[in-house]
Amino acid sequence: MTRPLATRRSRVLALIGVTTTTLAAAVAVLTRQPAADDLVAVVRRGTLSVRLTEPGILKPAESVTYRSPIEGRELEVVALAPEGIRVNEGDLVARLDSTPLQLELERAVDALRQARIDRQVADAEWQDARSAVDGLADGEGALTLEEAQTELRLAERKAERSRAEYESLTPLLERGYITREELERSAFELEQADAAARLGRRRLDVLQSRKQPREQQRASLQLAQREAERNNAEQKANELERRVQALRAAVEHCSIYARRPGLVVYEDYLASSPRRKIWIGDRVTPSQGLVTIPDLSRMRVESSVREKDVYRVRPGLGAHIGLDAFPSLQLTGRVKSVGALARSSIDRPFDEKRFDVVIELDDGHPDLRPDMTARVDILVAERQNVLLVPANALFDRRGVTVVHVIHPWGRETRRVRTGESDEQDVEVLSALQEGDRVSLVDQPQAGASDAEERSQTGATAEPSNRK
Repeated sequence: MTRPLATRRSRVLALIGVTTTTLAAAVAVLTRQPAADDLVAVVRRGTLSVRLTEPGILKPAESVTYRSPIEGRELEVVALAPEGIRVNEGDLVARLDSTPLQLELERAVDALRQARIDRQVADAEWQDARSAVDGLADGEGALTLEEAQTELRLAERKAERSRAEYESLTPLLERGYITREELERSAFELEQADAAARLGRRRLDVLQSRKQPREQQRASLQLAQREAERNNAEQKANELERRVQALRAAVEHCSIYARRPGLVVYEDYLASSPRRKIWIGDRVTPSQGLVTIPDLSRMRVESSVREKDVYRVRPGLGAHIGLDAFPSLQLTGRVKSVGALARSSIDRPFDEKRFDVVIELDDGHPDLRPDMTARVDILVAERQNVLLVPANALFDRRGVTVVHVIHPWGRETRRVRTGESDEQDVEVLSALQEGDRVSLVDQPQAGASDAEERSQTGATAEPSNRK
């Protein structure tokens, strides 16, 4: 009886040991944690903002370069607004030496004064010549002609009366009623009257055919001469008046004032070697820039994007701008324009081509300066409420994008489809759920063969959409 009882006890104890070992193994499997070198991330939902980050240069949207406004002259710079200060509209920017212009203006004023006197004299002489012409037609010349006509009519009438009287006395002499002396006296009076009439007709003929036309021609020529002199005097006076006005304006323009507010920046002096900034005392012509004043209230950033990214950039996209000079200053803006043609470096024509992009700032800032180095983040896409994983949680398996999902009992490799990316996080379109834990370390499962790995990632390779 004793041996069977011991045998049963041994069997029970052996069964209990096997069960304990199995349970311990199961518990070990269920409670297995990732290895210490496995870095883990959690799949989460969130908003993905896709940005293109590029360097750029800060530029004013508008700037005005002030030059000498005096054409054809070389003038000395006698005053300049200090470089780097801000000026308001109407502030003095530069002044040129106006002494030569002042001397010319004084001489021109004296010449204008004399020209005005000459114009008055020429006008008076023209008036006299005009009166002479009018006088020949309606004045003294017409009166002389009328007097000659009147005298001729009177002489002819007197001659007619004398002839009639002589003819009436001739029969009376035959009858003895008058003496021969009386008849001869009548004949003499008739002869005088005829002579006076002939003289009157000749005088009238000379006035009408010779004297008056000649005097009219002479008066007309003199009038034309006086009119030409008057026109010349008028033209000369007008030219001098315009010259005086131009010189006065040039003297005023030697003081150059700002047409809009901005920052004073000196231009390079083209006549110096080596090149330097403009100085007081330099002699300048209109081709030489003096001062450029950029409008700091409206600034923009000139940047560029890679050829492969240009399709994502369009006018109106928002952007954030950072400046190397002011790391804590954050500015906002919008894409204003995108270049139509790609460009490449002249020295390296086969390098990656780029397209110019201009971003206009929403607001200015008093500390901004032209040509500051900027960093531009252009918001090209925004995805809301999407599944996100770190970019370093995605791995490539023969052209297929996979992730390693961590389970309590081990690690599983899954093929995924991806969407947008911001270089840190990637949008996942399939195979994962919110809360899944994925490994950041690409370590194949122990003992997994190539065939097993292919079975885990799928029989056919699906192209990745990772950006």
